[in-house]
Amino acid sequence: MNLLRISLALGLAALSLGTSAQSSAKKIYIVQLADAPAATFTGKPGGLAATKPVAGARFNASAGNVSSYRSFLAAQQAQVLAKIGSPRTLHNYSVSFNGFAVQLTEAQAFALKTSAQVLSVNESRLVRADTTRTPAFLQLSAPGGLWSQLDALARQVKGEDIIIGVIDTGVWPENASFGDKVDGGGNAVPYYQAGSSAYGPPPAKWKGKCVNGEGFNAATMCNNKLIGARFYGDAFFAGADASGGAYTLHPSLEYKSPRDGDGHGSHTASTSGGNGNVQATAQGAAIGAISGIAPRARLAVYKALWTASTTPANDGGTTADILKAIDDAVADGVDVINYSVSGSKTSFLDEVEIAYLNATAAGIFVAASAGNSGPGNEVAHISPWLMTVAASTHDRQAFADLKLGNNTVFSNGVSVFSGTLSGSLILASSIPAAGAAMADAQRCFANSLSATAAVGKIVVCDRGVSARVDKSAEVKRVGGIGMVLVNANAAADGLAADFHSVPSIHLPLATRATINAYAATAGATATIMPPATPIAVVAPVMASFSSRGPNKANGNILKPDITGPGVDILAAFITNQTQAEHDGTVAGSFTPRANASSLSGTSMSSPHIAGAAALLRQLYPNWSVAAVKSALMTSTNGVKLANGTADNDRWGYGAGHMNPNGAAATPLVYDSGPTDHGRFLCGVGLTPPAAIGTCAALGAIEPWNLNLASLTVANVLNTQTLQRKVTNVTGATKTFTATATLPGWTVLVTPATLTLAPGASGSFSTKLTINAGSPINTWSFGTLSWSDGAVQVSSPLSANAVGFLAPPEVVDVRAAGAGSKTVSVTSAYTGTLAVTATGLVPATRNSGNIRSGQTQCYNSVVPAGAKLARFQLFDAETSAAVDLDLDVFNGPGGTGTKVGSSGGGSAEEMVQLNAPPAGTYSACVIGFNTSNGAGGAVDYVLSSWVVGPAVGAQTLRASAPASVYEGGAATIGLGWRVPAGHRYLGHLQYWDTRTAVPVSVGTSLVLVDNR
Repeated sequence: MNLLRISLALGLAALSLGTSAQSSAKKIYIVQLADAPAATFTGKPGGLAATKPVAGARFNASAGNVSSYRSFLAAQQAQVLAKIGSPRTLHNYSVSFNGFAVQLTEAQAFALKTSAQVLSVNESRLVRADTTRTPAFLQLSAPGGLWSQLDALARQVKGEDIIIGVIDTGVWPENASFGDKVDGGGNAVPYYQAGSSAYGPPPAKWKGKCVNGEGFNAATMCNNKLIGARFYGDAFFAGADASGGAYTLHPSLEYKSPRDGDGHGSHTASTSGGNGNVQATAQGAAIGAISGIAPRARLAVYKALWTASTTPANDGGTTADILKAIDDAVADGVDVINYSVSGSKTSFLDEVEIAYLNATAAGIFVAASAGNSGPGNEVAHISPWLMTVAASTHDRQAFADLKLGNNTVFSNGVSVFSGTLSGSLILASSIPAAGAAMADAQRCFANSLSATAAVGKIVVCDRGVSARVDKSAEVKRVGGIGMVLVNANAAADGLAADFHSVPSIHLPLATRATINAYAATAGATATIMPPATPIAVVAPVMASFSSRGPNKANGNILKPDITGPGVDILAAFITNQTQAEHDGTVAGSFTPRANASSLSGTSMSSPHIAGAAALLRQLYPNWSVAAVKSALMTSTNGVKLANGTADNDRWGYGAGHMNPNGAAATPLVYDSGPTDHGRFLCGVGLTPPAAIGTCAALGAIEPWNLNLASLTVANVLNTQTLQRKVTNVTGATKTFTATATLPGWTVLVTPATLTLAPGASGSFSTKLTINAGSPINTWSFGTLSWSDGAVQVSSPLSANAVGFLAPPEVVDVRAAGAGSKTVSVTSAYTGTLAVTATGLVPATRNSGNIRSGQTQCYNSVVPAGAKLARFQLFDAETSAAVDLDLDVFNGPGGTGTKVGSSGGGSAEEMVQLNAPPAGTYSACVIGFNTSNGAGGAVDYVLSSWVVGPAVGAQTLRASAPASVYEGGAATIGLGWRVPAGHRYLGHLQYWDTRTAVPVSVGTSLVLVDNR
């Protein structure tokens, strides 16, 4: 069983954002009481002792006098609240501030202002963020935008009666995003709050159900908005049982029910189809209204991913459970599935990929996340029937400056704190708690900081290991008033505007040394403040974490397909509960609070596409899955670099940035169905699912001729022709004219015009010819567009030319020391050819024993001129069926920049670096899930090869014919003699020798396994 991971970027376990179960007519106020907080209390004659530290001493939050005074303040706060009916507080403050945050009516707020015990009552304004902003950024809510258009039944296009299935971590039903009622002001309210019905019964096509479970009462928590809720964990639970107690479900987060134990599922569900204009709060401050992309869609959640007691080491879901969830979703009648979960990078026949092929055959649109292993070539969900979604930025501004007391200003930070905060500055590493390691304090781990040293100060914390928001929570716990979070690793140097427990700013690695040096000086101070100069927001820009193409399974299928907003996305989330609150939720005696949170990842961009697909399915109920995908891909907007110029690298974003309004206006689509996908599978030598047909019956097509809205062809020998068919989806006869550009190539579209009646289709061919002098082995990106004079339907056009075709790898597994083999190659020219061989090099083998959550690194020295370095794990050399991952860094011991990674669902992992620069590299084995191993651990062997440079005689020999001919096949002869019992790797380089200086035209690897 594969344990699949949630595609969250950058380890974002974001802090939940509290809101209490109160009427939407209420507002959140911060109430400050007149008495001093504990940090500054000087005592009362004949009464409580002073808690303010004497000169030269530190505040001690655990001291008896401090505890007594804080209890006194808590009692005072309760007395004040009792005067207005004791509403539930969101937060209570008693160390650096005396008061509380609470939701009040205006009358209650006015009553408090008249109390002698109250110093001030102010509406919370800590932060107001704007997917608050993403519907507006996508122009859905603009005049004439898709939300204002009407379908055939004169309903606004907001996803009406479209069912979105979300396979994820569950749902937090207390969020108003999932309620079916509105209050008197028309605002959505959660299930437990009174209101009038906003939805009719589920569509007649709905065949699903809601099920009861821990903390989830289907009768009250499901409704005409949240129409389905199920959970799937049998395989996951069995794995936990088999772990011998190594892990279980998380005791205070998880529930055996549809209730969300992580927040990820609630976030993706509300992003795709959550109610519109749902007010959200963060740390007692209103942060604006959030809305799903299809706010009138119905939602069905299928919980198949779980949070473990060892989180995050064993978090995820098994393919066995996930497949059942897909199965039920299809049977239940969903129209769209969002799947923000990791997936295969290399196999079209992966079980989940095939399940989704069958789902699309049933007419269900599937959006899937591209993965968060960018900027490397690690795109997941590579099948052409899926819509694979990358992540990019949107236009929410969250910038801030940090001004040090020596007048040094850093204006490259991000923060959702909109005010100004000044105070003493201190390094977290200088104030560890008793018994805490300095390294833990430096990263502001929970319970790592002194209870007294940070009181009233701004604390500098390093990013890393723990969630960023947990660091600010630790600062708040010890009385700190603010946090400066600095990146500590070049491999993780992105910035995130999280909602923190105290006002915070996040800054890049380049600032760390200067800030740390200054913070270590006596009397250091700092100010977090809005930018001195407003910063223009450049968007959309590709997120660095978003996994890039090309498609590892087949370079002729463009992946990712599209990009959408996936950075700092605000949506529904869970509440981090105490064990008592969790248990009360299970017992039904406690109603959890609603929450929202800001997350980043391709997990967040995928539901934007799922929501957009729901809009199109409402507007065009008869369109096929492929037609919806085509409309979204051929209507995109451009993507930018951070400097505002065009980003021309389609491996990041595929067709471009989503434009739902444009998709709704498309006149032409590229249609396809299960038969086409079956013929594609046959064309690449695979067997399609039985229901689609046999290859004998279906026939086969080349992968570049699958009728996708993208035109991509790899390894072109001079020229290649691609075939496509388009369909007129308008109600009028139209004439379409083609234009095409591809730098370095001549493009000929035949015919160049198509006149099509309503519903009619027309075929065309696109001939690509490499221009003389254009570079080979280099991808070129362009566009092919059809225009009816009013609307352009633009497809991405991508190609790379090769001067020579050779197999990427030649394998021989005969158990003999000596061997020979022939290799067939094809040339793009007529002339002479030479081949040089390097190797064979035996594997360097490192054995280890690893547990879940551990990382073990092995160094390899790569000399100048090396042809390649390969690092590989094998299932056959691992002592149990477990999930190991592999990361490679360009520094020793897991330091430096990550230059490669492999993260499949087993221990079969491989990273290869071609022509790596000289240096010491490290390959790091990661125990993702070793619970099937003896005692929860597993033995493994890491094999490593560094091939080249060639010095002296090589054990691999190769010979080439005297001449090769354009388009013709030629035979290369190989021979070797090496000791038996090893895995060997070699390298072949092919040379065009028609000029005085030979030109490299290709390479092959040679793997000899003679064990």
